[in-house]
Amino acid sequence: MSEPAILYDKPECPFCWRVRMALHRCGVEVERRPYDRWEHEWRALTPQATVPVLRMEGRVMTDSSQMLDALDDRFGGLWPASPQRRAWARDLAQYADGEVGRAVRDIVFQRRERAPAEWDESVIAAALRAWHEALPHLETALGEREYFVDGAGITDFVLASRFGLAMAYGMPATRLPALAAWFGRISGGAAFLTTAPPVVIDGLQRGWHS
Repeated sequence: MSEPAILYDKPECPFCWRVRMALHRCGVEVERRPYDRWEHEWRALTPQATVPVLRMEGRVMTDSSQMLDALDDRFGGLWPASPQRRAWARDLAQYADGEVGRAVRDIVFQRRERAPAEWDESVIAAALRAWHEALPHLETALGEREYFVDGAGITDFVLASRFGLAMAYGMPATRLPALAAWFGRISGGAAFLTTAPPVVIDGLQRGWHS
């Protein structure tokens, strides 16, 4: 690539974070521009008025799924090669954003920048139930594989962005053995550690995933 890609993003946004992981995995040199300091630029590029926004190789992309697919098209290895496995991996990524993502979002929105006295404990309890109910499906899907996509790919990054924020905001670590081992591998990898938001790095340093 002749010049660095430019990513307008927000550190704790899971959609931004997964794109950062994929860019790292593909070895793309990227200049990150924080959403709040570069708002005048990225708002001019997207009708959705949201980040992430990625400028790469003369192309502007405004949806994280579009960015991930473009990286797979350009560099390969982020989705499984076979159509059947690719469809399976896409289904799991959608499950992660739906079932897992809703539970994590509710916890984060309750606890981020709020004192415990302001938390709605009924929302937190419901989110914890949803979290525990969502994980067995992923445990079964992972089976004996090290990653959902060989070498870690889009499904892994989608889930890692959810799991990392879940742990940082007090979700209990999973005791399901395959998922626990997977998260240990993914959270110890360079793509995760290099791109994680500060709140997640702080959580890792406290040892929450052990």
